[in-house]
Amino acid sequence: MGANKTSKENDEVVKSFNADYKQKFVSCDNEATNDGLFSKLNENDRISSTIFLRVPVRVTVLLLLIALLFIYTMYIEFNLPSHDTASFDTSEEINIESGVALKVDKVVSCYYNTPSPGPTPQLRPSAIHPHLCTHINVAFAQIRNKEIYLDNEQYESLTQVVLLKRMNPNLKILLSIGGAGNDTGFPNMVINHASRKTFIKSVKTVLRTYGLDGIDLDWEFPMVNVDINIYKRQRQHFSQLLREIRMEYIRENRDYLLTMAAAAPETIVDVAYDVDQINLYVDYVNVMTYDFHAFSKYTPFTGLNSPLYHRSMEQMFLATLNINYTVHMYLNKGLDRSKIVVGIPTYGHTFTLVNANNGQVGSPAAGYGTLGGLGFVNYPDICKFIAKFRSEVVIELDPDAKVPYLHKELEWISYDTPHSAMEKANYIKEQNLRGAMIYSLNADDYEGVCDEEVEGSLKFPLAMSVKHALADKVKSN
Repeated sequence: MGANKTSKENDEVVKSFNADYKQKFVSCDNEATNDGLFSKLNENDRISSTIFLRVPVRVTVLLLLIALLFIYTMYIEFNLPSHDTASFDTSEEINIESGVALKVDKVVSCYYNTPSPGPTPQLRPSAIHPHLCTHINVAFAQIRNKEIYLDNEQYESLTQVVLLKRMNPNLKILLSIGGAGNDTGFPNMVINHASRKTFIKSVKTVLRTYGLDGIDLDWEFPMVNVDINIYKRQRQHFSQLLREIRMEYIRENRDYLLTMAAAAPETIVDVAYDVDQINLYVDYVNVMTYDFHAFSKYTPFTGLNSPLYHRSMEQMFLATLNINYTVHMYLNKGLDRSKIVVGIPTYGHTFTLVNANNGQVGSPAAGYGTLGGLGFVNYPDICKFIAKFRSEVVIELDPDAKVPYLHKELEWISYDTPHSAMEKANYIKEQNLRGAMIYSLNADDYEGVCDEEVEGSLKFPLAMSVKHALADKVKSN
């Protein structure tokens, strides 16, 4: 729980947590103990063995079935990685494209959105460097009928991402469930113990089937945009869900990871989460420290997507919309430093200025910008825009917030660069936090277009900059 824990000490903390809470959880939850989601499997195995011994006339057929089962088991063993050895220790020694070896003890948690059907070029799992991230969250599965639902495209992508573990056995693969939107299935699933138990059974099945290292819950957000009279206990139910998932991990002696994505604005945190309860049950929290400012009818002015600090002229509520305030707010509410993972975006927010001659932060805006869509623009598209209008684009760095913005005529964009991403990673190290979260690999420059004039240009420059900055050791090969 302290600020200076090593990875080995973190392992001891997890083991201690398991020992301290296992008896408590099992004794205080008779219903879950009696049901024992997986004890029935052992009973069925014993029954099957008895039937086998009492029906000798079917020995030949059964031996054939056993042989087929053995072949299938070997296929699974050699084609899907084991999850039983999943570790909270993320130390690794890697070689990257630049020829530099990095040892990273921090979490670098990268979200990967699975491709959607269609001819549009999209990031494929095979293009992801297996050593780029310590953890990859494959996003986003939904919840249907209280169970995890994956469509065909998500299934294919998930299985391909898992194969990256062949090239980097230390890589952790998690399935992220939920995402933005109101139809994620969380409200109906968390509402009572029976429905949560159905979901947890589904979780265990998915973890085993795909050889995953854990799950990431991204409910946006408990108690927000709902009728308080109907869902007045969503935040409590969410805490109960986290507890019950952790309890199942402990009961089955599994070291699967349990993480979650959480809002950054304090106005949401105060109604959506019991932070002290979250701190007990999750391995870490991916804090979404971005989207602090975006165009809307309520905020018709330019603003910074993911500022590290508040600007000197910002007061009251506006002064809370930054990474530094969010980190200390979570610390004050009871989240350990070792469980805070700071979100770093690979996309920007666009605005259309009212006056082309007024391009500062906080200038009046008439709507979204023309680049990208709905106010969002990926980093490589920003690079192309700068390259195309190089002499006309004005790029400025906010000295307080430590992030850049640009404008050209009426187009105004807040975004991150490799330099600003490294600033945030250095902040993470200085504050001794658990690590960084990248959202997302899809919006990073995965084709290397931002540096096309350089032979062998670096791909994923934002994520790679974070990885470099978080490295404990950098040495020449």
